[in-house]
Amino acid sequence: MDDLKILVVSGGELSPQMLYDVINNSGYGYIVGVDGGNNVLEQIPYEPDMIVGDFDSADHEVAEKYVNSPKTKLLNPMKDVTDTHYAVLEAIKLKPKSITIIGATGKRLDHFMGNLAMLKLCLDNGISAEILDRHNRITMIDKQMTISKKTQYGRYVSLIPYSDVVEGISLKGFCYELSDATMIKADTLGISNEIREEEGHITIKSGYLMVMETKD
Repeated sequence: MDDLKILVVSGGELSPQMLYDVINNSGYGYIVGVDGGNNVLEQIPYEPDMIVGDFDSADHEVAEKYVNSPKTKLLNPMKDVTDTHYAVLEAIKLKPKSITIIGATGKRLDHFMGNLAMLKLCLDNGISAEILDRHNRITMIDKQMTISKKTQYGRYVSLIPYSDVVEGISLKGFCYELSDATMIKADTLGISNEIREEEGHITIKSGYLMVMETKD
């Protein structure tokens, strides 16, 4: 499954149209519906390959449909990880090329902060991962990344340290370039940069760096 792309549909803010467009245009080979995320999946002509959750945020009809399904990983509400965390762990077992988490942002900032940690979990397992919503595409790197100006997700690229210290940061092709710089978790130095050339190149020597492509 070296080329498998997995989409994890979580229960945050997500419109049926965006979910449909993402699935229809991105070639995902496997969809994991996470609890309330299945409410949105029910509104488009795609079904999940796996369902994960305790059904505390799923509509009654959705819960009735899937609670006894062989595709469902039914979770106890009294658990040590979030539904999305469990779903990502299950996705990692399939050894995919990449994992996209959609519906991972919204009103619950505590869940959003927890979902950011899923990017590190995937990275540590050698899997490319991203969180996607209407305004942001977020990933995490520990070595390097190249972003094409033609296909970037919005105008801005922001770099935010996830580890306490990120060392050896170099940026090429950006309006504001860096060479072997160090950023700490409290820095805002990397906010709102822009790609100047055809590609923007980011490299780091140590640490974990969140890369956020954003649009207003």
